[in-house]
Amino acid sequence: MSPWILLAFDVIVACLAVGGITLIVRSLATRHLSFAARVAQGRVQEDTTPEITRWLRRIGASALDSLGSTSESVARRLILAGAAPEVSVFRLRQAAAAIAGLIGACLVLTARPTASLRASIIPLIVCALVGTLLGVAGMDRYLTLTANRRQRAIDAAVPDCSELLALAVAAGESIPAAIERVAGCAGGPLGMELGLTAGHIRNGMPSVRALAEMVERTDSPALTRLARTLTTAIERGSPLASVLHDQARDQRERSLAALMEEGGRREIAMLLPVVFIILPVTVIFALYPGLIALDFTP
Repeated sequence: MSPWILLAFDVIVACLAVGGITLIVRSLATRHLSFAARVAQGRVQEDTTPEITRWLRRIGASALDSLGSTSESVARRLILAGAAPEVSVFRLRQAAAAIAGLIGACLVLTARPTASLRASIIPLIVCALVGTLLGVAGMDRYLTLTANRRQRAIDAAVPDCSELLALAVAAGESIPAAIERVAGCAGGPLGMELGLTAGHIRNGMPSVRALAEMVERTDSPALTRLARTLTTAIERGSPLASVLHDQARDQRERSLAALMEEGGRREIAMLLPVVFIILPVTVIFALYPGLIALDFTP
């Protein structure tokens, strides 16, 4: 390994050691409060944070919100993805991805000749930082894609579940029993959410509260409308079968309209392979025999 790489690792380890020692000393210094501080603990104190510190905190919070990496955002997306809302576990995965990105960037740079590595200490540090940031952002983006994929699957399964619930209710079953029956045969993310809701109802939770918690665990407008319909039927005793059939039909019409809208937005993208790949190949096949047959000799 090049000595410049070893020097870079020494600098990084030294910075981490200095930062750790500084945090330890600061925590030990703030642990032992003075007598005046102990007396003033029960009083309401105004925030004496400097203005520049508050401004930096606001800037950092807005930047993290734009990247989707705050603890609240991560916990919400973990719930939407169907995972346990354990932010610490996700942060460990992000740290592992950052270390993997750092190692990958260092390995890419070590593949260069030794002569070029002697003057590349700054590019090495920059590539290490870029690899670390890519690892962290990649894990965050993967969580977002997983949550969005699960919500799309729930949206697609809501009409079928509405039909099944309508059939179960029309057959004489109660709403909790119909939810439990549909959860057993639905499968997928929506079946898992309905099964969890049925389990809560079976354990003694009120049906309205269980349906409200199901809505909070998801971000699907179709499932929200279905839960509100069931809640209204439970609270007021209104007829449910015909309403569920109509709701399933409306949801299918909305899905078809959304699909047509998406197709309209993708027209330009669909034209790209036609214009830049298929059309030039067709023109070449049409003109090539004629160009070969031409005789340009004087």
